[in-house]
This record gives sequence, C-alpha cells and structure tokens, in this order.
Amino acid sequence: MKRFLFIRAMVMLVVVGASWGVIANTTYAASLSIKNVPSKEEYGRERLEAEKEVEAETHAVEVMKKIKPAQRLPSMILKGLNGKTYDVGATRNKALVISFWASWCDPCRLEAPMLNELYSKYKDDVDVYGINVTRYDRLEDVQKFSRSLDLQFPILLDEQGALFERFGGVAFPTHVLVDHHGQVREIIIGMLDEQELEHKIKTLQKKEGVFGSRVDSQRHLIAHVST
Repeated sequence: MKRFLFIRAMVMLVVVGASWGVIANTTYAASLSIKNVPSKEEYGRERLEAEKEVEAETHAVEVMKKIKPAQRLPSMILKGLNGKTYDVGATRNKALVISFWASWCDPCRLEAPMLNELYSKYKDDVDVYGINVTRYDRLEDVQKFSRSLDLQFPILLDEQGALFERFGGVAFPTHVLVDHHGQVREIIIGMLDEQELEHKIKTLQKKEGVFGSRVDSQRHLIAHVST
C-alpha cells in the first residue's frame, strides 16, 4: 500500500511539473512576441530611414545622368593644384573651355601649350580649366606635367572621375565648350589643332555663336580609358 501511494505521488509530481513547464513556456513565448512587436516610434524611424535610402539612391541616379549639349553645366566643386576650390558650374559672365586630360596622354601634352597661349590671349573673355581625371593618373605626375609646361590656367582635379563620366568618359583629351550663360555648347572628343581651337574660342568669345547640338567626335579617338 505504501509503495502504491509513493508511485501515485511521483506521478502527480511529474504531471504538475509538466503543466508548469507548458505554462512557463507559453508565458515566455508571449513575452517574446510582445517584445518583438515594434512600437509606433520604432516603426516611424524605420520608415524614415527607408525613405532616406530611397532618396539617396534616386539622387545618385540623378548625379550620374549624362550631360549633353544645350544643357546647363552642373555645379561641382573641384580642388585645384593651387590649393583653391572651384565650382565648375558657377554663374559667370564669361565663356568656359574645359579640357579633360591625363599626364600620360601624348596628345594632351601636345595640346597643353596651345591652350596656354590661347588662355593668355583670350582670358578676359574666356576661362580655361584643365581638369585632370586623377582616377586614371597619379598626383605627382599631374604636378610634374603642370610645372614642366608652365601652365597658367587653373588645373583642377576630378579625383573620382565623376564629372568626366558625365561627359561620356571616352578618351583624352575631351573638350567641353560652355557659353557665358553656363550652357554646354559642344563636347569634342579628341585633339584639336591650334587654328580650330582658336576659332571655337573666338566663337565663344562673341557670346552669340551657335554650336551644333551633336557631339563632335574626331576621327582619331586617342588614349581610350577603360575602368
């Protein structure tokens, strides 16, 4: 009889223990579910962060849009070798000639003295920016290039190649002609001879020249850049 009562008591203990285990597990699971439900504040923050990410991605896409003739030159701050910063798309009452180049580009080296001379001749009416695409170059070579040719016009650094890419990013040199309103008039890929370059500068200088809306691709595309 005592043995029977002992066994019965043990069975009751097991049953009660199991019941408490189920209750405890259920309570713990319920508490986890409640903890995992985001509050209104957390949900709002998550939504705001998601919207910011979408906005940032949209802005990145806008930045990478290609610039074509008849469009306005965008604002972009670039550092110069002289330590100054330049806003390429800043409002100005002067035309602008941009020359994208690299120190290892032989046609760029041949053309640079011509740009130097024309800049000295027309700088009252036309600015010249020599923009080195430093992504494909070395800063020490850029500095040597500028010193060896005694370049007088500002040398700017497109360090990531972002502006160059927006103009196609095909070859060096690439020229961009901008009128005094800040509107891109022509994009020229390849080297120009001195007479042709001066003619285009004179046309810009007049502030009334009409350029074609096409990209003038030279027959001999040189120094193609591959990423």
